[in-house]
Amino acid sequence: MKNHSIAVVITMLPMLAMTQTKKFTVNGKVGEMGPPAKAYIFYESEGVQFRDSALLKKGVFLFSGNIDRPFRGTFLLDEQGAGIDRTGPDHRFTLYVEPGVIKIESPDSAGHIRITGTPLNADCQTLKEALKPVAAKIAATHQPGGGNDTAARRLLLLQRSELIKQFIKDHPSSLVSFDALKEYGGLLPDPFRVEPVYDYLSASMKANKAVKEYYDMLQNLKKTALGQTAPDFTQADTAGIKVSLHNFKGKYVLLDFWASWCKPCRHENPAVVSAFNKYKDKDFTIVSVSLDAPGAKDKWLKAIHEDGLTGWTHVSDLNFWSNEVARLYSIQSIPQNFLLDKEGKIIAKNLRGEELEAKLHEVLGNSN
Repeated sequence: MKNHSIAVVITMLPMLAMTQTKKFTVNGKVGEMGPPAKAYIFYESEGVQFRDSALLKKGVFLFSGNIDRPFRGTFLLDEQGAGIDRTGPDHRFTLYVEPGVIKIESPDSAGHIRITGTPLNADCQTLKEALKPVAAKIAATHQPGGGNDTAARRLLLLQRSELIKQFIKDHPSSLVSFDALKEYGGLLPDPFRVEPVYDYLSASMKANKAVKEYYDMLQNLKKTALGQTAPDFTQADTAGIKVSLHNFKGKYVLLDFWASWCKPCRHENPAVVSAFNKYKDKDFTIVSVSLDAPGAKDKWLKAIHEDGLTGWTHVSDLNFWSNEVARLYSIQSIPQNFLLDKEGKIIAKNLRGEELEAKLHEVLGNSN
């Protein structure tokens, strides 16, 4: 009897596996376009990148496949057949790959693409339409003759954020709302601003693994909020000697996250060097944490010397984005920095160029 039960379970396994994946179909129609016009879809599952492409024939293209759950991806329309790398951002669209029939339609070109047919894509289209008027106004401020009214642009961005917040409140169970929440937070989210909007999400959405991870990140970010004592750490310097952050108490410290491969970091380095040279004799120093990759110590050291970063302390475990200090500080992008007072409390964050100079002048006074 026991053996028979095992046999029944084994025979059911293929059926259970089949129920874990569902079919999706993408039906596309863009005017009467033909070759070399090409359509692409991209999405990622468990760290694996998926890509598919199809030539347009009289405007028509088709994709299909099987997935175990919805994924946010990208649809790209290469009207000229120029290749992915030569196709601009105005020909790339958010696409939710989910079970069912997804429709991508336009009467003529990429400029009038609409993606509908399934719940998440319908939600995405709703959000896109809600943001369209303010998006057009924001874009106009960047055009020649659009003016340079920073206050007006800031107001428009605030209006956009409010529209995103309202969408999340109205669609608490949609994956689109979680993606909108990440956009609302930005690359450097303020946890005290974002968490109240996170609370709009439904219990089922909060149970999602990715949503849980984002919530955990917000909690970690609170540890590096203004006024908090900077989390202590110990990491090896360029000579392999262990260095601890608490060793620098009694000085103002700029904790700077960067990497030799990071172009924006390298572009910012002259301003960092200038600030150091101006205030190094006023109880100010820098501790730079590099996110260089395993085996890249030579590149790290070369960048330090090329950029003239030789007057202060550098540390790294050469573990790329898994750098332990970067994870401790919930670093999601670089360059990023924290200014600490003599007691190790965070008094400013993400100071760039003139902002860094102005803050140091405020704290340490004129160097003359």
